[in-house]
Amino acid sequence: MSSTLQEAVQALKMVKVKPSIPRKKKVADQLLGKFKGIIPEGKTSTQFIKEVRASLYGKVK
Repeated sequence: MSSTLQEAVQALKMVKVKPSIPRKKKVADQLLGKFKGIIPEGKTSTQFIKEVRASLYGKVK
């Protein structure tokens, strides 16, 4: 689970949008299907996000 989440975070960090420059593709189209399977089956995205936040994922202790 954590490696898939890390990949998602890295991919989102790489997305840079410059509104003044016309884009050929929308960001949503570029990311469509990219993170399929991150949210475990049987959980909602809200439940999953609450669990990740509660675990302090990515925070330096």
